[in-house]
Amino acid sequence: MRTVTPVTAGDGFRVERVVIRATTEDWTDPDPPSGHRLTLVCGGVFRARVGGHAFLADPVTAYLGGPADEQSIAHRVGAEDVCTVLSLSPSFMIELTGGVPVRPTAAVTGRLAVTHRLLLARVRRSADPFALAELTADLVGGLFDDRRAHVAEPSTRPATGAARRALADAARELLTLDPVALGLRETARRLGCSPYHLSRVFHRQTGLTLSAYRTRVRVLRALDAIEAGRADLAGLAADLGFAGHAHLTRTVREECGHTPRALRRLLVAD
Repeated sequence: MRTVTPVTAGDGFRVERVVIRATTEDWTDPDPPSGHRLTLVCGGVFRARVGGHAFLADPVTAYLGGPADEQSIAHRVGAEDVCTVLSLSPSFMIELTGGVPVRPTAAVTGRLAVTHRLLLARVRRSADPFALAELTADLVGGLFDDRRAHVAEPSTRPATGAARRALADAARELLTLDPVALGLRETARRLGCSPYHLSRVFHRQTGLTLSAYRTRVRVLRALDAIEAGRADLAGLAADLGFAGHAHLTRTVREECGHTPRALRRLLVAD
């Protein structure tokens, strides 16, 4: 029995949770090709066959199927295997891999395992689409980083410390001017690099993720609005791209140590 539960979706990606309880150890009928699919094993161990390559899938081995690859699975009878499956659009996959073919399997390090769990945790906390896209880019790009090391970025790829700082500064400028509508992929396109490369350089230069920086800019805009006397917090949340009033309140409290209503009492003169 196979159960597929949608988890989240964003610009160029979809995340699903797949739970399989097998009644036979035989190979399943091949799934027809359905785009790029990255599978991370959360629990269990089983055999997988992707595009003619057969291997053992376990929690320390992720595997990728391409748009022309059929996939078959052989599970242990009576066992429960749980996976996270990321479906990636062709354009997002090209941005993350440079268009170079990658091996069907990749090692899941501890750092990438944390990124995987952060992605699922952010979904549970109703994180904004920018944060989910950044975590997806970090996860996929990190898994295949050994292949990307041989892929040339566009001519604007930073080669020096000064150029990397310039890239981070340019990203800060874009996100400061438009922290609501501008998504991760569009930000990277405007700066002439991949989302994964931009995310990695930005974090190394600023100590913040792109989504954390963007969130801080939006929180400061919320503070300006609260100080100016705005009381419509639901409307303010919508204007600043938060999932709702509760999401705005939680984020402001985490950043500022006070809820928006408490800040209004502190900042707005009677």
